[in-house]
Amino acid sequence: MLRPLNIVTHHKCASTWLQRYLAEFCELNAKEFFGSHYSRFAPPASAEVVALTNASYDFVEGTLQDGVHIIRNPLDIVVSAYFSHRNTHALDGWPKLSRQREVLRSAPEADGLFVTLSFLERDDFYDGAVGPLHALRHWNYADARFQTMRMEDMVRNPGAALGSILLSRFPESVLPVDDNYSFEAMSGRRIGKVDEASHYRSGKADQWRQALPPTIVKYIRTHYADILNAFYPEAADDD
Repeated sequence: MLRPLNIVTHHKCASTWLQRYLAEFCELNAKEFFGSHYSRFAPPASAEVVALTNASYDFVEGTLQDGVHIIRNPLDIVVSAYFSHRNTHALDGWPKLSRQREVLRSAPEADGLFVTLSFLERDDFYDGAVGPLHALRHWNYADARFQTMRMEDMVRNPGAALGSILLSRFPESVLPVDDNYSFEAMSGRRIGKVDEASHYRSGKADQWRQALPPTIVKYIRTHYADILNAFYPEAADDD
């Protein structure tokens, strides 16, 4: 039996986009899809394509044989999470976010960004899931079983990035149409045009350069230096 294709990622790393893309791929090709937003939930043996969207390394390293690990610039994760948690993310089943939203809406934006950073580093930011920055900081990037891919590359060119991985595991499959997964198609706006009421707020990378206080930038560059140097060297310093 062909082993499943495991795609593991984190909150605010295009996880909703990813599940939609993979679900369509499976529908087009009669594959069984399984997705979970819990950090410690083993997929069923029958699943052929798996998406764990709040993955935690200490669980997957002993549960999954291999996989693709999708990450995002941690600086942009903070910005995206701040606006999403303050304005648009669904609250159903997430009481911690309900309380977090109250805090964010009562605070100036700069304070809210600091509060968001703290929230994302929690190991219990959702009941049953670790925060995305906690997950990124505790991931073993030296584990060659899990190929790391940048979210920014994946959404820019789905067929070349994610599609090539799907085809390597399932040759002769049909891929979803790239244009249906562009920011413009998903949001109805061009990249960079902001809608504060939309889950797809901007679509533009490097929003952190305009939005983050210098202290948060320094904190991320200090405590996530290995990730930035390996995958986002352009964000590691100002040179």
